[in-house]
This record gives sequence, structure tokens and C-alpha cells, in this order.
Amino acid sequence: MAGDVRGSDAADLAAALDAGALVRPDPAVPNLVDVARAVATASGVGGLGLSPYADELAASLADREHLVLILADGLGLEMLEREPAAGTLREHLRGEIRAVFPSSTAVALTSLATGEWPAGHAVTGWWTYVEQIGGPATILQYRRLDDECSLADFGVAPEEAFPVPSLVPQVGRRCHFLMPREIAGSVYSRYWTGGATTAGYQSLTGALNSIVEVVTGADGPTFTYVYIPYVDKEAHQAGPESVGARDAIMAIDRLVADLKARLGDSSTVVITADHGHLAVADSGRFLIEEADGIPGLLASPPAGDTRVVEFHVRPGEHERFEGRFRANFGEHFFLLTTDEVEDLALLGPEPLAPATRQRLGDFTAISRGASVLGFHPSLASQEALQQRSHHAGLTPAEMLVPLVVA
Repeated sequence: MAGDVRGSDAADLAAALDAGALVRPDPAVPNLVDVARAVATASGVGGLGLSPYADELAASLADREHLVLILADGLGLEMLEREPAAGTLREHLRGEIRAVFPSSTAVALTSLATGEWPAGHAVTGWWTYVEQIGGPATILQYRRLDDECSLADFGVAPEEAFPVPSLVPQVGRRCHFLMPREIAGSVYSRYWTGGATTAGYQSLTGALNSIVEVVTGADGPTFTYVYIPYVDKEAHQAGPESVGARDAIMAIDRLVADLKARLGDSSTVVITADHGHLAVADSGRFLIEEADGIPGLLASPPAGDTRVVEFHVRPGEHERFEGRFRANFGEHFFLLTTDEVEDLALLGPEPLAPATRQRLGDFTAISRGASVLGFHPSLASQEALQQRSHHAGLTPAEMLVPLVVA
């Protein structure tokens, strides 16, 4: 109940994972890290530890002269299964894979770039705590959360924000990168591509023509990466079953069909996603306010996302924070210490890297289902809370994504 101040929620979360109500990040089943390592290996990167699944996937891709990897932001498996008209994606669906946790774009894209679990790469949420600024940054935008100042203004170097380098510079194929024009030159895009030039597109038709031009004009093996944000954008704004989200899925389906028709048998197109989506009702939106007695106990504004919130607590205030959080939000959120997060291997099978542990702080609150949590002093957090659909949590809708190989 709301007034319950139990000492630990780890056992309850473990039970929910074991029962299948929530989805455990698990290196023993196909996952996004497997896909990242398989595609990198097939593209000439050596020395990556491959699971049997990743090894098989890499072998099936390695003999193709041209590889196209499409990251369809927000395309959960449930969303694809609800769209019978997406014939190309469904026909070539290789299977279900699990996202990394938190099931958030910044976290997943960094795993895709590095081939590492979040436990190692230290990007822990859409808002990631950065020690040099003493608080959270909107890490993909490379800006401090509270005032949107660039991290560069505080002397934060990209290699400090993203401590594990991208695998892209090791790729043994000619590389091409396509992203929406507004983000093509961003700090994070340059990090992801290892500093390589990224072309910006204004429409999927433009992206299609660019891919075809690259592949058909190449005189050797190529690797092309395409980031597509439209499913995620529409799901946030109108919900995962909205007309806009369904239209965005169909646009990707048409893109893949056209690529197959125009590129021929020497090319393989791999499509996957960073996370799915789960809608939230108004009754599932919660806000940390001054009256809760929590903000004054924090050393910085919370980091993370709306379904996974990470707290740095002032020294000596840990017990009081636990009691107040559970009294106010314990019915809707599990509250775990960072040691418990590590013990449950939620961020991957390896121990937390020092940077990851430092960024997680003292406690992580994880939604028990669809509930979301904002922070009153943060305007950005309050605005995000109003979105129709969210992700970052452990529900099947958020954690299960498709792998399509066409």
C-alpha cells in the first residue's frame, strides 16, 4: 500500500521478472547487444565475445557485400504484431529480441554503438547524471537538464560523457550514416559514428535514394546505418496504437520493401529497435513535489526517465528518503539500491563499471507497470510526464523488440 515502508523491493521485482509480468534483461536469450556485436563482427570488427545466437547471426550476414542497419526508434514487437499490413517487416521477422535496460533511446543506442551492456558503457537514461555538472544532462542533446546549456560550456569532453568508444572506427567496410537532418551533426551522432561524416535526410524517400546511391555506386563492401525516429515520436504524442504511429510503421515497411527491390541479393537489410512503447492513463501519472518531503533530501535533481528514476541522495538522508518515497509512491514503483540493481543484473551481466555506479547514484525507482513519475522543480520532466506513451521500464511492451533480416 502507499504507506508501506518495507526495507527492500528487490525480492518483489525478482518475483515479477520470474513470473514474466516484467521482462528480465538476459544475455542467455537474443538481445540488442547480440545484434550489435553480430553486425559489427560481420562488418569486420574482431575480438568481440559472441553468444551462440550472435555468432550464428554474424555468420549469416558476413557473406553479404552490403549491409544496411536500420534502427527504428520505438518500434516494439507488440506494435508490429498489431500491424498486419506491414507485410515486408512481418515476412522477414527473424524473431524477438530483448532491449537493454533502461529501455530508453540513449541507453540502447549506446549499446548498439559499443556492443556493451549499460553496466559497462555508463549511459543510464535519457537524462544521465554527469559528475562534472553535478546533475543530469539530456545526454543525446549534450545539454544540462535544468537550463539546456551545452556540456561543452562546462568543459565536458565527449569521451567523458561517453566513456566507452564506438566500434564504428574498427569496421572494415566503407561506412555511411544517415540520420534526420536536425541531428546529423550533433555531438552524439559524431560519437556514434566514430567521428565520421553523417548525412542528413529530410524524408524517408530521401533516405531511400541516398542508400541506393551509396550501395549501387560502391566498388567494395559497405555498411550503412540509418536512424529513423518517427514511430517513437508519434507514439509519444498520440499513443502506440495511434494512426500516426501505425502510419510511421507502414512507412518503414515500404522503405524496406523498396530497398529489397532496388538493392538486389548482394545486400541485406537488418531492422531492429531500441525499445517499444506502453501508454499511460492520467491516473498513472505521478509528480514528486515539495510537499512530499523528497526534493530537499536530494543532492541533485533525479536522472533517468519517467519510468526509471535515478536518485542521488544527500549524505545521511538515505533512510528518510526511502521512507518518504515508499510512503508516496511505493504502490506504483519498486525502489532499489544501486547494489540491488547490480545484484539483479538489470543493466547487464557484468558488474557495474565505476562510472555507471556513480551515475546511478543511490537509488533507482522502477515502474511496477505503466505508471510514470516526474519531478516538480524540473519543467522538462513535467512536460515529458504528459506524453501519451512512455518507455524505459521492464514491461514486455517496452522490452521486446523485433529483429527483421530482409
